[in-house]
Amino acid sequence: MSKFTKKEYKKFCEDNHLRYSMDECYNPISPTKRRSYQDHLYWTGQENIGVFVERESRAKYKHLKEKLLKLGCELNQDGDTEGTFYITRDKVSDVAQLIRAKKNNVSDDIRKRMSERMAARWNNG
Repeated sequence: MSKFTKKEYKKFCEDNHLRYSMDECYNPISPTKRRSYQDHLYWTGQENIGVFVERESRAKYKHLKEKLLKLGCELNQDGDTEGTFYITRDKVSDVAQLIRAKKNNVSDDIRKRMSERMAARWNNG
């Protein structure tokens, strides 16, 4: 397996419209936009991307675990209500969509038009 640097992970997040942040140990992660869960994708230093998920009940975690395994995740650690998985880079998009770690996928052209429209509203108001 080849190494995957933190800088490459940041570029990977930008290219795939994933959220990017640093955890408390200054390792890069792609957190969920949900405030009630700590789900995130994380940099492993290896070829694969790590996935951490947790739920408040065993049943909800089991259901999410089954979905992740169907998407091609490899189980790394399995707890009662939380677990870690590994996923290949080519399958990250579906997992990120499931745990809501993906940004809104708006093209640069549309984003520019929205920005111009908002600027016009501010100037006319």
